[in-house]
Amino acid sequence: MPESNAPCREEALHLLESVFGVARSHLTDFCFYEHNDEVWVVGNGPPVEIAAQRPAGLRAFRRMPRGLKPTSVFLVVLGERITQSRVEVSTGQLRTLLLGSRLEGFPKEAYVAISYRGDVVGCGRTHHGTLQALIPTGRRRELLDILDASER
Repeated sequence: MPESNAPCREEALHLLESVFGVARSHLTDFCFYEHNDEVWVVGNGPPVEIAAQRPAGLRAFRRMPRGLKPTSVFLVVLGERITQSRVEVSTGQLRTLLLGSRLEGFPKEAYVAISYRGDVVGCGRTHHGTLQALIPTGRRRELLDILDASER
């Protein structure tokens, strides 16, 4: 299993704690390491005999010019542990975001966890007074299908 890269680990833990309110105690068993401008997280690594071109674990962050951007899947995994920077949206608002439009009325500039009915569904960004979903296209389609099925 790869060793945690100390600066990378500290940067990830600081962001999760200061922006998302995730207690460090929830993250003690995770190893964070950076590979090609991506920060990965693993609990237990694959057996040493298994060689792969991609790192083991879950992509937790992408390195952007202004710092780390959390991935939607990692925010979903953290779920209820996220106590800050969490935006609860209605069905209509979620549909709007998933279709690529933005919501108005978000003055703070930050990454946020988009939540629907109490569950984190992905990453968003508040910018210039709007909220934008940063959820991958495939996941957006899945969520739209779920919304459509629940309306039938």
